[in-house]
Amino acid sequence: MTDALISMDLGGSAVRLAMFDSGSMTMEDSVKIELGAETEPPDAISRIASVIGRWEQNREGSIQTVVAGLAGLHDAAGTIIAWPNRPAWNGFPFRDAFTSATGKPIVLFDDANLAAMGEYRFGLTQPVNPLLYVVVGTGIGSALVLQGEVYKGARGASGELGHITVDPNGERCPCGGFGCLQLYASGRAIERMAIAAGLPITKASDVFRLSAHGNEAARTIIQNSLRLLAIGIANAVRLFDPVSVVIGGGMVSRFPEVYRSLETTIQHILGTLPQKNVQVSLSVLREDAALWGGLAYGLQQVFIKNKEMEGVHNE
Repeated sequence: MTDALISMDLGGSAVRLAMFDSGSMTMEDSVKIELGAETEPPDAISRIASVIGRWEQNREGSIQTVVAGLAGLHDAAGTIIAWPNRPAWNGFPFRDAFTSATGKPIVLFDDANLAAMGEYRFGLTQPVNPLLYVVVGTGIGSALVLQGEVYKGARGASGELGHITVDPNGERCPCGGFGCLQLYASGRAIERMAIAAGLPITKASDVFRLSAHGNEAARTIIQNSLRLLAIGIANAVRLFDPVSVVIGGGMVSRFPEVYRSLETTIQHILGTLPQKNVQVSLSVLREDAALWGGLAYGLQQVFIKNKEMEGVHNE
């Protein structure tokens, strides 16, 4: 049996793990671990390490690579520096703690960047440049793919679509800004607004179901969140002029019929601009996009090593 690659997507409400066979490029197993907002980092790492340890025990080939997408910003050392949805994790040395618990090195990415890599490599029927990928889940993120590479920006912090201002008089966001899109269009925002409206809900999916059954307050919350999300994406389209926009993430995967309306709304907002006919579609890989992004990274590294070896042999 060939070696395995572990891909991990750590978001605001859960961590999803997948084990891929490096040779066949197939997903051998996957697990979702629910993490509450109050879950401490060491507890989360312990639960993740338990799954990886079990996988390694039950297969013949070894696990050589672990790739993770985090919904929070981290520095070059792998320490989390800003995670608006998990402020208690700020300052946590994630990479060191993970390696200590598992004995495995880990490569860290922004979760939207990793999902964009997965969608570009395994979701699209043909390459699209530029591609704007948007994630809508507990929070909101995005990534721009240029010629097959994710644009990271000068500080490695590009793609923070969830923290663009859509209401300059809005409330303060945990990121320190005001009126951020994430406060009005993310899964957590929908939950918060529904509770404030007195709706009998425990999670964002309850609001979508109430809306589908004719609850006017729930319908208004969903409509307003979609309108602001469309405004945010349309502004990104104006700025980057992508060929295509792909929208993924947990909320989109669970309620695709609701989010399909975004294409028409975005095109309407763009008016007569050249980008008015931009193609907007939902992710083919759904919630697995970041997991496949881990495999895309692994294949990229193999390609780079092979090219380096070719260079050595040709000298």
